[in-house]
Amino acid sequence: MSLVDISHQLWPGMPKIPILPEVERHQVASIADGAPLNISAITLALHVGTHIDAPAHAVDGAKTIDELPIERFAGTAVVAKVDRKPGEEITVDDVLAGGPAPQRGEFLLVATGWSDKFLSPDYADHPSLSPELATWCVEQGVPFVGVDMITPDLPVHRRGEGFDFPVHRTLLGAEVLIAENLTNLDAVAGQRIHVHAHPLAIRGGDAGPARVVAETGADR
Repeated sequence: MSLVDISHQLWPGMPKIPILPEVERHQVASIADGAPLNISAITLALHVGTHIDAPAHAVDGAKTIDELPIERFAGTAVVAKVDRKPGEEITVDDVLAGGPAPQRGEFLLVATGWSDKFLSPDYADHPSLSPELATWCVEQGVPFVGVDMITPDLPVHRRGEGFDFPVHRTLLGAEVLIAENLTNLDAVAGQRIHVHAHPLAIRGGDAGPARVVAETGADR
């Protein structure tokens, strides 16, 4: 068995969607200044870095991240390797060609390689999941979809007037959880693995920052 960290670290000034505030970290107490312990604090929007979207993110009155059973955040996953360009849609055929077909109850992780661009402006111009793929995931009984992009929907600058986040609404409306800003999926692409994706249980949270880990080589 081996563990693969598929989540980004958090740090001040890290990449994010422009509407979100900057990540900030400051020292509350310092041993160097005479305090008995080092203590720091962080200010973080819930949708910065690797995180899990709760249904409440897209559906008013739906379950928040703390209301979801802990069992929802771990399970067997298939990792589909896909090759799409900025603005192109990832289809059902792409997913089925890129790895094992997810069985009912299995997670789906989509490995585009986009996390390699995380520190570049190019990260903001990415492929997206097709609305048809989102509907297919719901119909197949996939309870969790993860991507190595900033969002499974269209990039911000490619959205037309009245854009209504069809992928988010389809998935979260059916309580299919979404993990965004995953990384290092190429290390497990094309495989069936086990995923631990436990977010912080923030009361009333529309999302939760998460340390997401892939487990390979273990008996299922």
